[in-house]
Amino acid sequence: MIDLHCHILPGMDDGSKNMDTSVQMCRIARQNGIKHIVCTPHITTIGDIDGFVRVRNAKLRELQDIIKQMDLGITLYPGAEVYVDDDIFFSTDLRRLAINGSRYILVEFAFRNVSMKRIVNYLNTIIDMGLIPIVAHPERYEYFQFDYDEVNMLIRNGVLFQINASSLASLDGPQEFELAYAMAFTGAASFIATDAHSSHYRMNDLLNMMNFFPPDISQFNMQMMVHDAAKCVLTDKEIPIINRSEIYKRGF
Repeated sequence: MIDLHCHILPGMDDGSKNMDTSVQMCRIARQNGIKHIVCTPHITTIGDIDGFVRVRNAKLRELQDIIKQMDLGITLYPGAEVYVDDDIFFSTDLRRLAINGSRYILVEFAFRNVSMKRIVNYLNTIIDMGLIPIVAHPERYEYFQFDYDEVNMLIRNGVLFQINASSLASLDGPQEFELAYAMAFTGAASFIATDAHSSHYRMNDLLNMMNFFPPDISQFNMQMMVHDAAKCVLTDKEIPIINRSEIYKRGF
């Protein structure tokens, strides 16, 4: 499997605090069937992309060398979780934050008090740069939890979404679960990722969490979300939009 969203690089954000934790997260990943991890440290300001990329790449190389010596069989890829606000309108260098040099870029917004008009403007600005935005953990945003019509508008416009495995496993609250479930069931979510931050909480034990996923999500959708779509990202290929429909509240 491929983990498209993981805070595994030490000392870059609120994720792994040191190299020992990062190595342990790699062990947990391998035990849970993950062979490929995209390193996505938070970048909350885009004023110093050069410095961010320099530090990220150095830490990635160091961790990759260590796990190679340990023969863990895991490959790391560069990425970022880009916090998008009005500064996006003045940026010209976001491509350096894209996943593994592809056109795909993982983005997040403020969790509340952002208008849909603003979000659409942000996404269109990124698209105009020649990039393809992937919206991280949409189930965590209050304005999506209570208005599925807004999510459906983005689905109709081909926006890509990555849901967190912990949300689908009912570890993050009922509103998060309901929206993640709706998106996984209908194929509206293209990716499931761990969004892991540690080796002992917010973990990357994906196989364990999958035991708690709702059983009626199709095998096709699961395969797409844990591997096939992410492989397209890593190789900069188009993601086939198949078996995707609008979401609806399921009445839990």
